[in-house]
Amino acid sequence: MKRFFAQVAVCVLACVTGGAAANALPPEPKDWEGQIKLYAWASALQTKVETRGTETTIDESFFDILDDLGWAVMGGVEGRYKRGLVMVDFLGMQVAASEDSNVNTFPFQPPGGGDGLLTAGPVDASTRLTTWMVDTKFGFRALSLPMSKLTGPAEQDDDLRRFDFDLLAGFRVWNVTSKVHVGVDPASLTVGGAPVSLPGILPGLDFGDISLPGPLVGGGSQTVEDTVDWLDPIVGFRVSGDVTKRISLFALGDIGGWGVGTASDLTWQGMIGGSFDLSEHWSLTAAYRALGVNRDTAIRNTILYGPQFGAVFRF
Repeated sequence: MKRFFAQVAVCVLACVTGGAAANALPPEPKDWEGQIKLYAWASALQTKVETRGTETTIDESFFDILDDLGWAVMGGVEGRYKRGLVMVDFLGMQVAASEDSNVNTFPFQPPGGGDGLLTAGPVDASTRLTTWMVDTKFGFRALSLPMSKLTGPAEQDDDLRRFDFDLLAGFRVWNVTSKVHVGVDPASLTVGGAPVSLPGILPGLDFGDISLPGPLVGGGSQTVEDTVDWLDPIVGFRVSGDVTKRISLFALGDIGGWGVGTASDLTWQGMIGGSFDLSEHWSLTAAYRALGVNRDTAIRNTILYGPQFGAVFRF
């Protein structure tokens, strides 16, 4: 009889502990974690570079940039304590590109009157653009749930997958140095088909991918260099979810600038991708990323876009 009651007690205990295990929630994430990221961004570049009145256009695919790339460094770090986040992303690159134009004829009215034709060009321009960008965001993990709660099945203590939604705010600091060398053949002016002397003051002219200030239109060469720094306030979000124990998907977006102080009129960023965990500490990432800046000086209507590949070390 004693053996019978002992067996019943063991069965009851097994049922209770088994039921508790079945209803146990997944463990909460660690209070803190850190990440070090190294990546390569195979981006194309579209921009208008304005340097002391001379404007050149760069529109290159990634393979064009590979030929023109001087150097590049990219990476980032991230830290989290409970719901608080700090994210720092940095990018530095130098691109040298060349543009040229054919001879162009423009209508021009000289000071003495009459309908003239100003013939200028060809123009050769070489641009070296050195860009540094540091993106710093502070965040709050507004939502963090076990993925099993979203997908339907009962929560399991061995399912570590999670869904996270982060609110972000911070700033992007830019340092852009542009160096442009321009060479222009002497211009000529005709009025009524007869050549006349060039006036002392000439207008700036647009040759398509190259725009010249008036002093250069008459001919000659010039090298100009300029450095501009500015800070763009930004707000954004990040959402991430574990599809399996090794595969995760994520999306990030931000917007800012708004012409505050010396900030850009508009800056924005979007990225969507995934990661694959190789081990407890290492993972590989792949994403598509686009980053835009619109401002009146230095770089106008700039877009960097293309695939990004990287490695992440977590601790």
